[in-house]
Amino acid sequence: MELHEILKEERKKHNMTQQEVADYLRMARGAYAQYETGRNLPPITNLTKLADLYKCSVDYLLGRYK
Repeated sequence: MELHEILKEERKKHNMTQQEVADYLRMARGAYAQYETGRNLPPITNLTKLADLYKCSVDYLLGRYK
């Protein structure tokens, strides 16, 4: 699985909306949505925040572990 698919799956698993995740990252929902569609990659600062939010590793989000 690719990063954008994992981000969407984790968000849904945690019963969160794109807006809630975007608020957590302090960014616009549309900008976050681009992470989930694969149009944009999150910077490392947001990637680490997402790993903290979902209580997983950055390696997992990057698809390095299943």
